[in-house]
Amino acid sequence: MKGSLSGWWRWAIIALLIYLGILWSGAMLPVSPQGLWIRAGEYALWATVTLGALARFYPVLGPYGWRPVTIFVGAVLSGLEIFIGSGPDTKTRVDEWMTALIGIAVITILARVLPRAITVIWFGQEVQKREPFTRTPR
Repeated sequence: MKGSLSGWWRWAIIALLIYLGILWSGAMLPVSPQGLWIRAGEYALWATVTLGALARFYPVLGPYGWRPVTIFVGAVLSGLEIFIGSGPDTKTRVDEWMTALIGIAVITILARVLPRAITVIWFGQEVQKREPFTRTPR
């Protein structure tokens, strides 16, 4: 877990801060049908950063592993955030959860279809291992 992984923890801290912000906004803002799609945006942002952190932390897993892990962790965290605690009725909570999952799914699909030039930077694969610099003989 070395090489281009020097910044994985930065991405992980940012993902944690985004999730804490989601928890805070979920506790402070009332749930309304008009604001339900904000949930998708919040979790889409979280999924973007989490994919970058996973790619840097565990590059051997590859894109086919990073995306399902992001979806699974996002489903668990969003479910915990939405279903634990007091709030609206169960139907509204299920709608909130499904909207959060849509946000996560959109990002994981984009990770599949975006051009390689973008995903190389996003997944931290832009740093190449280089040989030590040697001078040419004169």
